[in-house]
Amino acid sequence: MTGAPTHAGPRSSRREERKAANRAKLLAAARKVFSEKGVGAATARDIVRETDLASGTFYNYFRDKDDAFRALVEELAAKARAAVSEQRRSPGRTLEERIEGAYRAYFELVCEERELFVMVRRNAGALGSLGVEPLLEGGIRDLVLDLADWEEAGELPAVDLDYLATAMVGAGHQIATHLIDRDPPDVDAAARFCTRLFLGGIRGLSG
Repeated sequence: MTGAPTHAGPRSSRREERKAANRAKLLAAARKVFSEKGVGAATARDIVRETDLASGTFYNYFRDKDDAFRALVEELAAKARAAVSEQRRSPGRTLEERIEGAYRAYFELVCEERELFVMVRRNAGALGSLGVEPLLEGGIRDLVLDLADWEEAGELPAVDLDYLATAMVGAGHQIATHLIDRDPPDVDAAARFCTRLFLGGIRGLSG
């Protein structure tokens, strides 16, 4: 005798899609609220008010507003690391092309996610107190590994890779904070500037 058909699969899939959609709504609302009010002044209720969800729904996805802030920071950091790593590890390209591609990918992401980037920038002081890893640390670790590979391949001279990675990531981040305030933002010019600065020094910028 054949058992009754089960619809657990489709129902489960729809449930997961609904959960993902609700979480995305809450994160979009949190981004808006944190941008306008800052993390300190914002409340979970403020976030829910920006959605069509019931008030208690927030706590099905986040412990508190700080947890939502952490999720937004981690989302931005993960996107940035993925975008630049893909460019830096592209085969068949020169070192200059890989570095410029990585900077361009980061600047493009910052422009695409301007609201999120500005929100994180505005609330940077809250990161340490909330136990969130500084936005740039993961990217610096990734870059140190790539720089070591380039050094081993003879593409870079022997230098302090930790200092170099910190300088390259930090400079890119600071350039990005000014880039998004320009109208229009020139991503290509910013990527070329950073690449020439690190490959050729200040004298290389005039070429």
